[in-house]
Amino acid sequence: MTVWQTIAGERLMLYSPVGLRLVDDFTGRAPFGTIRTHLDQRRANLTWLPTDIAAVRTPSDVITYPGLGRSAHPLQPPVRYRVRLEAEFYRPDYLLNQDAIEFDVHPYDDDNPPVVIVGVPQDVFLIPSTNYPYPGHVRVLRGSVVDNAADPVANVEVTEGVGEKVLTDDRGQFSLPLRWPPFNAALQIDALDHRTGATGQINVNLPADLSTGHIIPIN
Repeated sequence: MTVWQTIAGERLMLYSPVGLRLVDDFTGRAPFGTIRTHLDQRRANLTWLPTDIAAVRTPSDVITYPGLGRSAHPLQPPVRYRVRLEAEFYRPDYLLNQDAIEFDVHPYDDDNPPVVIVGVPQDVFLIPSTNYPYPGHVRVLRGSVVDNAADPVANVEVTEGVGEKVLTDDRGQFSLPLRWPPFNAALQIDALDHRTGATGQINVNLPADLSTGHIIPIN
């Protein structure tokens, strides 16, 4: 029988300074489609430098960066990083008020663990975009959000009550599912730009208004 023994000095400690659990906001399950990650490092002049460091996506759909921060000089100050996500059928929920998820990376080595150890992943809800393949029985209201100059506005939250929400894409367009209202109903649809505070509303009637696109001006 083989007996394995740990040899001092022959172990490699790996920590990830961030864990992002990806969740489909519509289904509450794991997302589908292509999802790309981009990791940037903040420079001394506060600009962001893209890196080629690849993320690891675990079987439970958690994005991690094992070994990020491992250094020959573990007593150095932390370095600021950020993760940006590109998802084929989604808009990440952090786009409501920021362009990426920022975090500090604390240097460490085998003898000195990071000052901060992340033990629980952070949920990142992926909100359906305009090309999301909703089931055929789900009613979908489509339209766009514009500002006072009639220019499209990205990353605006569009909601129907407290039951459904989506974010506008880079063209200002949205596809809002309507699972819960009665078949024949008069609804108020609200739009909120969390970054500027601008708001807007429209009223629609089901099912007639599902066949046309709608424009929501915000100010």
